[in-house]
Amino acid sequence: MQKAKVYYYSMEDIINYKKYIIFIIALLTFNISSLHAGGSNLPKNKHKISIKPREFFWAISHPFIAKKVLKLTKIAIKITDSLEKNKILSDKSGGNLDAFKHSYWMALLSQNIKSKKAYRLGVIHEKINYHQYKRNCYSQDSTASLMDLKNNEVGISYGEKYKEISKNELIEIIISAIRNGELYRLKKDKHGNYLDCDDNIIDIKKEKAWNKRKCIEKTN
Repeated sequence: MQKAKVYYYSMEDIINYKKYIIFIIALLTFNISSLHAGGSNLPKNKHKISIKPREFFWAISHPFIAKKVLKLTKIAIKITDSLEKNKILSDKSGGNLDAFKHSYWMALLSQNIKSKKAYRLGVIHEKINYHQYKRNCYSQDSTASLMDLKNNEVGISYGEKYKEISKNELIEIIISAIRNGELYRLKKDKHGNYLDCDDNIIDIKKEKAWNKRKCIEKTN
């Protein structure tokens, strides 16, 4: 009978493994990634939420992609900030810049890990936004969440289509997609007020429900 292989792990291996798990959990709660729209609205005393079993088990079942995800997430954040600083795109809260960061993040992930895993991470992202809303930790809403998911899907499609192109080439492709109206944003007037689909201004302070009547439109 063939003997089963025995694997030995050093203390460094174990420490790194734990770091990967911790990172994934941190990523899912967005203490690191800050990739959700309107993250600056998160109250300082309400940073932390309890992670649900589904999210926790997803995290511990994918520890070895954590290092790669961390690297790509940092790149997506850095590039998004750079585009805002250089006034190439604007509006991180439901606007063109928001569309870019979600689609570019997912495109990067899809180039480097399986698209299904990237998609799943995006879905978990939005579920956590809903958990935050339920705990009054975050002003996310159903329409913004749907917009994120739609932009995630576009990003994944580009990551699958352009597996071999550089990160800079991918930036240009997604910026072009935004300008051609291929991604999604929340409808606003020229003053930045959210509008419903009949072009009426929404008083966000009075909109306490998960569905805040915002409207999704194509970017251009």
